[in-house]
Order: sequence, then C-alpha cells, then structure tokens
Amino acid sequence: MANAASIYTQLSDYSGRETNSDGMGSASASVSASAAATGSSMLMRPSGAVNPPANGSNTHQPHHLTYISRLIVGLQENFKKLGASTTKANLEKWAIFIHESMSISSRNYHSVQHVFDISKDSNDPLLIISAYFHDVIYYHVDGCLSPIQEQLLKGVFVVQEEGSNKILLNPVDPAEDPYLAMIEGIFGFTSGQELTPMTGLNEFLSAVIAIRVLKDTLENSHLVAIAVCIEATIPFRADNDQGSCSDRLYQKLSKTNETLNLGFSDEFCIEAVQRAVRLSNRDVGNFSSQDRVWFLDNTWSLLPETNEKLRHQFLYTVKEFQFAVFKMSGFFGFVKPGIVFCQFKGVPNDKEFETKIKECTRNLQVGKKYIEAKLLSSSILMAFAELTGGDAPMSLFMGDLPSRQHASIRLVDSLPQELPKGDDLPELDMDVYNILAHGRAQETSFDIKQSPLAAFLYGRLGDEGLAKALDRKVYPMGHDEAMDLLSAMPKDTLQIVADNMAKVAVSRRLKVKNLLENVFSNTSNNDDKKQQCKDP
Repeated sequence: MANAASIYTQLSDYSGRETNSDGMGSASASVSASAAATGSSMLMRPSGAVNPPANGSNTHQPHHLTYISRLIVGLQENFKKLGASTTKANLEKWAIFIHESMSISSRNYHSVQHVFDISKDSNDPLLIISAYFHDVIYYHVDGCLSPIQEQLLKGVFVVQEEGSNKILLNPVDPAEDPYLAMIEGIFGFTSGQELTPMTGLNEFLSAVIAIRVLKDTLENSHLVAIAVCIEATIPFRADNDQGSCSDRLYQKLSKTNETLNLGFSDEFCIEAVQRAVRLSNRDVGNFSSQDRVWFLDNTWSLLPETNEKLRHQFLYTVKEFQFAVFKMSGFFGFVKPGIVFCQFKGVPNDKEFETKIKECTRNLQVGKKYIEAKLLSSSILMAFAELTGGDAPMSLFMGDLPSRQHASIRLVDSLPQELPKGDDLPELDMDVYNILAHGRAQETSFDIKQSPLAAFLYGRLGDEGLAKALDRKVYPMGHDEAMDLLSAMPKDTLQIVADNMAKVAVSRRLKVKNLLENVFSNTSNNDDKKQQCKDP
C-alpha cells in the first residue's frame, strides 16, 4: 500500500499550463496521424486520429486511491498518451464533476464504479476518456440537472412545460457553435427534435458536456472520436433498411465530416466507429458473461434506478414492487441478442462476436425466466393484498428486511426448501432455480439475495406451470384478476403460502384464511361446471 508521499507524486506529475478565464486548460501540441486529411474545418483545428500505442498499456490506479483520485490520475495518464495536458485544477474539477454526477442517490448500477468496469484493461485513451463521460447525464433517473450541468448545457435544449415536459433541441448555427453542430450531426439530431431516453437523450447530453469540457484541451480529432464513442453507447437498437446501428453511425459521421468540412479521411471515420463499437460492447459486457449470477446482479441492480419507490428501503408497497418487476419482464420480452452487441468491419471478429451472441442468448433465457418467477411471486402477494384490504407495504406480508438491529418473522421462514421428488418434479431450468433458491451474489438495499417464495413456486410449477400462470393478466391487479390468478394455483401450494402469510400479516390473518376458503370453493365450482360440460 503506497504512502501519502507516493500518492502525492502520482497526483502532482503534470506538465499543464495555467487555466484561462473560463477554467478550461489550453490546448496541447497537436498529435499528427495519417488518418486525417488536410483541409479547412468549421472546428478550426482539424487533426489526425490517434491509435492506441501498439505496445502501450493502460496503468490502472491502485484501488486504495479514492474514486476522485482514480479519475484524476486516469485523465492525466490518458491525456498524456494523446499528447495533451492541462492544469491540476482542471483535472481535479473534472474528476469531481464526473464523481458527483454519478454518485447521487438515484444511481445504483450507473455509479462511478461503472466507468472503471467498462474501461478496465483498455489501452485506448480515447475509449477510456469517453467511458469517464458517457453517463454523466441520466436525466430521467436523476430527475434534474445539477447547477454545473445546467451551465455546461446552456442553450442546448428547451423544456416544453405545457403539460408534456418535452425536451426539444434548440436550433444551432454551425458558425456560432461548431462543436454542438458536430455532435448533433454525429447523433443524427435536428433542431426542434424531441429528445427522449430511448432515442439518446442521456448520451447526447453527456457527449455535449464531454466536448464542452475538453474542447480547449484535446484536438478536434479526439473530440469527434469521443462524441462517436458516446453515441454508440445508446443501447438496444435494431437494424433497419440503413443497416445496423454501427453502420448508421458511420454514415452519420461521414455526412457530418462532409457537411461541416471537418477534413477527416474515411480511414479515420472507420477507426472511430470501430473504437465506439468496442466501448459499446464493453458497456453491455455483462450480457456476454458466462457467470449467470453476475449477469443477474447487474440486471437486478437497475430496478431502483428506474423505480424511485424502491429507493425507500422499508416503505415500498407490494404493488410498487410488482410494477417494477412487471416492467423488467417487459424488457426481457423485448430485448434480443442481436440488438445487444454491435459489430463493424471486423470489430469484434466473427468468432468473438458469435461467442458474445451465444452467451447473451443464454443469459437472456435465464434472466427472462428468473424475472418471470419473481413476477409470479410478487403477483401472488398482490392478489392476496388486493383481496384482503388493498395494497400495503411489502413488509406487512413478507416480513421486514433483515438487519443487524432487527429480525422479524418472515413469510419465507417456513417454506419447504426441497424440490418435489420423482414424478412430482416438473421440468425446470436448474440454473434459474439455483439462483432463486441460493441467491444472487450481492445484496441490494431493497431486496435480499435469495428469492425463497419465487423458488418455491417455480420448483412446484416448473416451466409449463409458470408460463400458464403468467398467461393471465397480472398487472394492474383488480379483484377479478386476483381471483383468477389464485384460482389457477395448485391448492397445496397456495395453502402453504397462505398459512405462512397469516403468521406475518397479523391484521389480515382472518381475511387471508377466509379468502383461501373462497378461492378453493370457487375452484371447486369451476371444476364441477367443467365436468358437467363433459358429461353426456
């Protein structure tokens, strides 16, 4: 472990100039490369592409450094590889900005650790710098912009507040703001266009901030490459008649290069998109992991980002949790391996790409079934809640989340742990069952690692029973939907769940028992009617 003096040495080894009036560092000497052609530019300083050093290596900061210090040292090292420099004050200011942007309470998966995860072991300074900035804006999750974000994004968009809160892109004059015009061109945006999370709102605004922060430090070729990288992190885009999202990015870059007279060669454009593909694939790298548990850890950690109620650890209701899982099941119904990973002109190579698709396919299979089992268990809880008095905090039915200070009785404490034996064992995916029963790798603030109720239900129903149960409408859950779902459950399975629930939800104990009698009576009547229809 390094002492304070050695850390200070790492943070003090700069050769930058003093800041100018707006706090931005002055430009370094240009870095030449054969990929750029000569010519005039609306960005004033065209320069060549910079390839990562053939034998270079990215020196990753020891983990005893703070996140802010790791960002400072990372920016310093990668600027140096590009022949650029800036002041200590700028490096500190930018590192603090990145850290603050990605460390607010709404962030869970997209925290500052994420930028180190996706840039790990890369030798490409432009990829690493792009990774640092690519998620500084997460508008729909963070809920607002910080004062410094507002300042950096001044003049970029307007919020239409007449009931819709639409975010509309302001007109831009390339002569007045060539950098913004360049970014708009790379993203394929036009003045007046509505920006949404699905179409690249967060990535676009992150790219604008990155370029506005770095424009006096890096060469134009670097800035263009960074904008291209960040555009490529817009996820889950299908092919269309213009090709893949990578093909379309190349087309937009080429058009912008020509329209704004940037002066870059076709080789530069190809290399920029290839680099962007590498970053994009790193950004969704957990989808190709062979570790199914780690994949689900990452997926599950997204829930509180897109469901604010789950950030209130002990207060969220059954309906709120069910809705969060319902939305996640919709995602798994939508996403396909072919829209997760990108490939462009041999990057990655066919073998590597096929491996990514193969592992992604299996991860999506496991993830889909895992989420469906969680959806069924939360829907069963919601059905009981709906029919015994309405929605209430999850803890009323399940018991409190365990903590060092307090332990309570929980619904899952007395659930059978073993799978059915012999012919009673349904066909199921053991990878899914084991993750449900034994848990994900990490705890979350709103949930425990194990899913005993979902494991119990899935172990009893199997794949076929799970699919049949979820053929029913489970959200939103009204009286009829609740009765329909509970009536479809095996009696012995439902009896075990109800008995354990009655031990926890003391205020609804009698209602739970009475409900079960009504459900069983309703099921028997339906069975009698079916039999009468069969009798001659």
